[in-house]
Amino acid sequence: MKKICIVIVAVLTVITVNAQEKKIKFNKGTLKICSTKNFKIEGYNGSEVIVKSLHDNKSSFPLVRDANRVAYKTGGVIVSGKNTSSSRKNISVARAKNISSTSGNYVFFSNRDEDKKKGLKRLGKKQENKELGIYFTIEEKEGELIFKDASDGQFVMLSNESYLIKIPNSIKLNWDTSNCKKSNRNQAIFYSNKTSSLSNFNGEVELTTSLSNFKLTDVTGPVSINSIGGNVSVEFDKKLPLQLYSVYTNNGFIDITIPSNSDVNVEANGAAIYSDLAFNVLSDLEFDGQQHMKLKLKRGKVKMKLEAGFGTIYLRKKK
Repeated sequence: MKKICIVIVAVLTVITVNAQEKKIKFNKGTLKICSTKNFKIEGYNGSEVIVKSLHDNKSSFPLVRDANRVAYKTGGVIVSGKNTSSSRKNISVARAKNISSTSGNYVFFSNRDEDKKKGLKRLGKKQENKELGIYFTIEEKEGELIFKDASDGQFVMLSNESYLIKIPNSIKLNWDTSNCKKSNRNQAIFYSNKTSSLSNFNGEVELTTSLSNFKLTDVTGPVSINSIGGNVSVEFDKKLPLQLYSVYTNNGFIDITIPSNSDVNVEANGAAIYSDLAFNVLSDLEFDGQQHMKLKLKRGKVKMKLEAGFGTIYLRKKK
């Protein structure tokens, strides 16, 4: 058995997945996303929630890592062992086909023979998801479809993991990037620096995040966004805002693009407010280093409440 010594410069592994879809019949209730992963969500007039992995063939991320043991997958080979300083520096990998062996604290085995499973389907709901490149748990109960990071008691590091999700316009979306927990005291979460997105959705949206950035396109509302440090961009391209928009971010910016014929009443508070729209200025105050303005377009039928804290607010006219 030939062993190759690998020096781990960063915790990077290679996963190859097939670009297949998972379809879930769900057109009434709430899709609850409790995940730090990167999602591109699109609304449509259908009856199924459709999940498709977008990882490149050379996407990289650890499968599991906890305080005592570490497991990596590379080129079809699983490597596992104690998480010691020496194991982080050097790991020997058995690359021979269909060979398993034990060496010290490490276990090596290979499943590189892909031909044997041709025409077969892996059994088990969790295993089926992994075969599709889906690395979060999916469960349905009491009118909720729940997507959740499988991270209890673990350290989770994310990099290029990304998903496209199509959701029916008839459901509600509740999206929480803190894994729907008040405290992550026992977890270390590394967020993706990619912007998650939601587009072409007519249902109700409730979004909670800490550091993640979000872009909404043609999401008519009602929308409630609460962010600690992320940036929020909203663009109306082919649609108009129809219901309440409430956006709060403590340190990020808020960037809104709307057509000039939008019927909105805007309450905007931030370090600075910029616009090229012909707003009717109802109120303009400055105190505590912030601008506080009330603005209106047309009749002001749809309310927008924008709170950027120490961030900046941009109100742009759609070109």
